[in-house]
Amino acid sequence: MRTVLTSIGGIAIAAFSINYAQAQAQAQDGDAGSLRETVGYDMPAPVSPSSATSTVSPSSVPQAMERLSRSDTMADLSLGTIYAGGKFGTGSNTTIWSSALGARVRLGDVTLTASLPWMRIESRSTIFTGIDATPVLVAPNTAASKRTAKGFGDLTLGASYTIAPAASPIEIEVSGRAKINTATAASGLSSGKNDYAIGTDISAPLGKVTPFVSFSYRFLGDTAVYDLRDGPAASAGASYALGHDSFLLASYHYSRAATRLVDDAHELFAGASTKIPGSPLRVTGFATAGLSRGAAAASAGLAISAGLGHRDAL
Repeated sequence: MRTVLTSIGGIAIAAFSINYAQAQAQAQDGDAGSLRETVGYDMPAPVSPSSATSTVSPSSVPQAMERLSRSDTMADLSLGTIYAGGKFGTGSNTTIWSSALGARVRLGDVTLTASLPWMRIESRSTIFTGIDATPVLVAPNTAASKRTAKGFGDLTLGASYTIAPAASPIEIEVSGRAKINTATAASGLSSGKNDYAIGTDISAPLGKVTPFVSFSYRFLGDTAVYDLRDGPAASAGASYALGHDSFLLASYHYSRAATRLVDDAHELFAGASTKIPGSPLRVTGFATAGLSRGAAAASAGLAISAGLGHRDAL
């Protein structure tokens, strides 16, 4: 796993160094405009596709994989679904279906988001709905046989602010999220408590390649049975623009286990997103591969989103 992380970091650093050196050389030759213009963007102050959060979910992924301008006023809706399976360090398989309706409104540098999942979890273990419709594994093998929990999970609300100085290639997004207990107790999907997270996403949109790192810290509400651990989640990777409306993204993700009864999660992520020509619709596909017992062995998802509002011409 250390070799994988080293490779990802090396690719991101190399891409950053090459593009930044080219930009500096062009600027020294007397080209007009800001550093953002010298690296080849033809749109003002772009907001690059990145991890957006350090989680992989059917709501956060489609919202992350689209490049917007800071002057855009956009609203979009997305419907995504993800299937995950694995033993999660236990002696039996767990399967998780998670579908989520997501909404996002962008007003200049401010972005507001919301998502509500419908989930179906078949497992012998205790698993709750987490922030952005991600499953939170709490304890393994808490039942003698597999149980099925299904229904609407907890609502997540989020807000973020983007800082992107015109003279710098760096973009910084600071964010906060709250998972509100809206699931019924009978569904078995919720801890019954609210969870919160704060985070920072740093990216460097340089030409077609955008390296990024993302960090968040989760505050999980304790239940009557379990004391859940607060802790970090992080990701690192890069996106690649195939054009103005199509992107590829690869990243590594980590999240601390919610209790000491399970292992931390390490996984690799790959995704692709493209806009359907002549329509406001965007299609996004993605998959993960687990690198630790605390992560799903594998997962795959698909989402479709529709954008409404004013966008600068690309």
